[in-house]
Parts: sequence; C-alpha cells; structure tokens
Amino acid sequence: MDSSNTFSDRFKTSAASHAAVHAGTIAPVKLAMVSCGLGNVNRGFEVSTARWYSALKNDPRLEVRLFAGGNFPDSTWVANLPRDFLLRWPLFIASLFNKRRVWEFAYGSEMVTFAIGMLPHIISYRPDVVWTKEAPFGYVLIFFRDLLKLKFKVIIANGGGFKPNTVKLFDYVQHLQPSSYETALSFGIPKEKMQVLPHFARYVQPERSRQEVRQEFGLQPDDFAVITVSAWNRYHKRIDYIINEVASLNDPSVKLIMCGHPEPDTAYLKELGKKLLADRIQWLTLPPEGVHRALFAADVYVIASIDEVFGAATIEAALAERPIACHPNAGTRYILGDFVGDCDLSKEGGLAERLNQIRHNPATKEKLKEIRDSVNGKFSEEVLCSKFADAVVSLRDRQS
Repeated sequence: MDSSNTFSDRFKTSAASHAAVHAGTIAPVKLAMVSCGLGNVNRGFEVSTARWYSALKNDPRLEVRLFAGGNFPDSTWVANLPRDFLLRWPLFIASLFNKRRVWEFAYGSEMVTFAIGMLPHIISYRPDVVWTKEAPFGYVLIFFRDLLKLKFKVIIANGGGFKPNTVKLFDYVQHLQPSSYETALSFGIPKEKMQVLPHFARYVQPERSRQEVRQEFGLQPDDFAVITVSAWNRYHKRIDYIINEVASLNDPSVKLIMCGHPEPDTAYLKELGKKLLADRIQWLTLPPEGVHRALFAADVYVIASIDEVFGAATIEAALAERPIACHPNAGTRYILGDFVGDCDLSKEGGLAERLNQIRHNPATKEKLKEIRDSVNGKFSEEVLCSKFADAVVSLRDRQS
C-alpha cells in the first residue's frame, strides 16, 4: 500500500478549486498553526512549524496564522507560562532532584496555559483547522472546543513518535513516515483520517568559501569536524554517547560541533564534554542559516538516536552533501533509503568505527550528490506543501 498517496489521491484539489479561490467564490481555509515553544525554544518541533508556515502562508487556498509562545517574526503571541521560565524560578529547587520529571511537568504546564491563552484567539479568528505537533496542547484545545461547541478541526503532526492510542482522538493525523501510519492503521484508525506527509527541509549553501566558513567555527585546515543537530539530551539523542565515541578516537584534530537547544541533561553533558574533549567541543544554538553554515563547515553529520521518527536535520545534512553516520531505524531508513548503511550505534565503539571509516575512506563526491538527489526527490517543498494544503482544504470541506 502506498500510504503517502492515500489521502491526496482520494481528495486531490483540482485546478478549478484554485481558480475558485482566486475568483472569490470559495473562501480560503482559515488555518491556525501552533507552536507553544516557538520564539523561546529552538528544537525540531519549533523549526519545522515555522518552516511550514513560511511555505504555506502564500497559498491562495489558505489563510494561515502562526501562533507562538514567544516573540517570533510574523506570529501572534499567546499568553502562557514558558517551560524555561518555570524551570528557572518556581521549579528550580524541585529540578535539582529530578530534572527530567520536572522538565516534563514544566513543558506540560506550558502547553496547558498556552491552550487557555489560545481561547480568545480561537474565538476572534474562528479557524477552520488548527495544526499542532504537541499532543497535550491538542487535548486541552479539543476539550474546550467540545465544551464551547466550536467547529474547528485539529490536526496532529506525529513528530514525537506518539502511539496510536495518543493520536486517535484527533480529527486528522499527519504521519512523518510510513511505519507510524501502518501501526495506526493496524490499531484501527481509519485511513481517511491519516496521511504520510513528511516535513520538507531547506538547505542554502553559504556564498562564502568553505575555508572561510570553517574559520568562522574555529576549525583548522587539518581538523576533522563532527556535527550533530539535535536537542542536547541523553535519553533520546544520546549526546553522551557521541561525546564518548569522539573522545575514544584520541585525536586532537577531531572537533565536535553541537548545534541544538538545552534540555535538563545539558549541564551534565557539558561537564562530560569539558572533561573528555576540553576545548574541542562547541555548544551552539543557531538560527537555520547558522545551522546551514555549520553543516557546510563540518566533515560528517552524526545522529545517534536508536529510535527516530523523522529528522529534518538529517535531510539538511544530505542536501549539504555531508557524509552521515546514523543508526538504521524507521526515520533514517525513510530519509536515506538504501543509503542508510548498517552501522550499529547501539554498541560501544560503533560510532568511532564509522567516523574512522568516513575520515579515511570517504564517499566520493558523486556518491554524495547521488544521496542528495535521492533525498531531494522525496522531500520536495513544492510537492509536500501542495499535499499539505490539499489535506487541510479537504478536512474543512468534510466539516462544512
């Protein structure tokens, strides 16, 4: 079954509907795109939301508004209690005893207060569809929708590896890769309520020479720069594993660039990095163009997750023609296909072995271009945005 085409084949938007929107005979769909942490946090959830918004806001079929929990360009701010604020002050003492649990509580509090703060905007804007990646926020919003007898539908983009039981209450599920779609289908969620629609990624190569960009990151000509782009945590992204594996190479010319955003584990990870790598590790929170420069400067991209739902940064690394060291899982297999390799990053020494292989027996430029073209063909912005708009329009039309 080609699950990626299930919804769009059945509800494909015709050229006539485009013309009708332009002519004013059909009102565009009011779409609210929501990210509770946008403007305060720079993770994949927030980056992908902003990217979808920037691509969809000019589609004539949609009237799109972006709602954010922080100060973000071209967005509407929604009152909330940001997780970082809660962790810095009222929950600081508690976080000393159990950082992870307290962080989860703070994040949950952010989403609940955001949903409450969103209600005046819902009532004034009256969206047809609300799109989010954060299930707890969506639950609270659905509760208020049903309580107040409002008419909008809620789409959940399943970028967090949510189980079918978590997403079944939503009106529509956007799966980022086929395996979660098939699992939800087996669970009993109707195929009419789902679609495989991955995030697209953009990569813009810097105009300056690679040598100049490497100098920006303090890299010498003979340095071998390893980069990871992810949240700084142990439980999922396994940043401690990356640090230990790079340190085991025992080579002062191997440098590590950590692009991402702090999480509860970060203080421990920074101490570990300082202990094992000293000044050979950098911790950088960068805007998208900064991440692109860092990828351009690096020699290899690493993602050490054993389980991964998707991974937009992996797409960007492929588009930047960087060698990729990853564990074969649902997300990396979907992105890289036959190029994913068989490197086992669950074992000690697995990443170190792969890094040595890439350094001393690198892929040819032709092979890296082949990977780039393969990935680009799957995650074309034009095609994916058209499917996204088709799904939103069809969802509105079904509720009319």
